[in-house]
Amino acid sequence: MSNEIDSYDYQRYAILFVDDEPNTRKYFRRLFGEKFRILEAEDGVHALTVFRQHANEIGIIVTDQRMPNETGVGFLSKIADQYPDIIKILSTAYSDIDAAIGSVNEGGIFRYMTKPWDIPQLEVTLRRAMEFFTVKRERDALLGAKMQAMGNVLLSTRLAAFALAPVCAGIKCNRAAEAIASFVQAGVAGRRAGGDGDSGLHAPDWGRLHARQVSLATSIEKQLPSALAGPDLAVRLTALVEELAATGAAGISTAVNGGSTRLECETDPTPGLLDALLGKNEDAGLAQAAVRVVSAFMAVYDAGGIVRRIRGGGLILEVTESTLAPKESSPGAETAKWLIDDELLISAALGLL
Repeated sequence: MSNEIDSYDYQRYAILFVDDEPNTRKYFRRLFGEKFRILEAEDGVHALTVFRQHANEIGIIVTDQRMPNETGVGFLSKIADQYPDIIKILSTAYSDIDAAIGSVNEGGIFRYMTKPWDIPQLEVTLRRAMEFFTVKRERDALLGAKMQAMGNVLLSTRLAAFALAPVCAGIKCNRAAEAIASFVQAGVAGRRAGGDGDSGLHAPDWGRLHARQVSLATSIEKQLPSALAGPDLAVRLTALVEELAATGAAGISTAVNGGSTRLECETDPTPGLLDALLGKNEDAGLAQAAVRVVSAFMAVYDAGGIVRRIRGGGLILEVTESTLAPKESSPGAETAKWLIDDELLISAALGLL
């Protein structure tokens, strides 16, 4: 036996062995218990219970065909659709071979072994099956990482398009990228505080996402002039409060404390607005509400404001006026700098798609 085989981790995932004969289960464990991590079940019904408890740990299932309560193929057919990658091996008596062959597709069976077993052949089969399953898992993890990297690129372009909307429309608006970043940070923090179920991006329609991005960026271009019409920071902050109230945020209040204004809402609409802006939620009304709130953020930043989210129940935003003189910078350079500096923010927002 080669050092390469000996060094392979065959216990990274478990084998579920299903057989109604106690002596057979004991024999299987004595043969392979040192090399593999083994779970046991006495019939198909028990196997389903054990499998549900350890589904994420199991790489191979070896099951007898003829058992009381539930056949091996009957058990395998119940998990085949949901867990197609798990390696399924049917152990059957020679007299049951025809039935086993006819049931291979029904249970998604990888291979069948006849009794009595050829021990060396069975060990090789288990080794190769575990190697195959492990490689597939590693491949899937690699593909997942690549898809996330693609998602980061997609999200970067979407946010850049929103930040550059004033430039495309010929609207003078300072610090647009900072305003978009502030809005995204508020939504990310809100999602972490009260997440609501699966937020993964599954099988996106890239063409549809692009069309939606163009539509939302165009909506920002149309909404921004009215948002920038307010003469000063106080008026624009009032407009932001009104836009949040229009989204259904309940119990909104504002309080001035020295040079800052604190805005509090009993409910937090920002996660839903962020979902709409980034394409998870396709509700047209919510998308337009997101456009109005984002435009209000941009107007506040254009007037010299800074919006920071404060931890607490609901939504708490603290708005202060920047004491720094505005720096000379083109909108494109400003947006590019923000996208580079806020890579972690982009990754966090990607998890919300």
